[in-house]
Amino acid sequence: MTDDLTDAWDRLVPLRRLYQVAALLNMPRLGKTDAHEDTQQINQQAVLYAGIADWARLSAQAAEQLGKPDAADATDLYAYLVEYTDQHAKGWHPAPSEHSQGIVLADTAEAVAQTVLTHYITYLAEHREDYELWLVDSLSLRASVWHVNIAAAHPWGHNCPSSAHTFKEAKISPHAIEILTPIQVHRFMDHLIAETRSHGNDDASD
Repeated sequence: MTDDLTDAWDRLVPLRRLYQVAALLNMPRLGKTDAHEDTQQINQQAVLYAGIADWARLSAQAAEQLGKPDAADATDLYAYLVEYTDQHAKGWHPAPSEHSQGIVLADTAEAVAQTVLTHYITYLAEHREDYELWLVDSLSLRASVWHVNIAAAHPWGHNCPSSAHTFKEAKISPHAIEILTPIQVHRFMDHLIAETRSHGNDDASD
């Protein structure tokens, strides 16, 4: 079952059908179940009910939004984490500085991923002397973004603080990922540095 709130919204059923589904899903009393029923079948049933409950919780959020004005254009909370890797690093690691993580209001996870990478590289270009030893030629950057409400509603996200780090530790898949290769990172950096120098020369000539 998907954790996509928009998908849940699109698949909301009419009230009459919802009552029928509720009646069909009415669990029998424990006394009516077969005590010798196959354990594997019971486990499968438990997993299925858990999945149905997760989808129902997501559908309830979507139904609540229908009653709000401009629900389709609502701006949501997203948690982001910028990470790096290079030829000497094993896997991805949190990028340095407080600008590598946070929570923002936005319309889509994809927009957040692109924006935070742009902001982070701009920050690096403006403070490149502080990160000179870290800015190696093989540096790649990655922005992972989670929709806060959807991630928090995930079974693994319950009772966890709403942050990109906790969502990642809980192994909740991000809703958008943007990656910049080493060539893209350095192209972007070179462009920003050249732009900064150009503005500096213009100011000096004035």
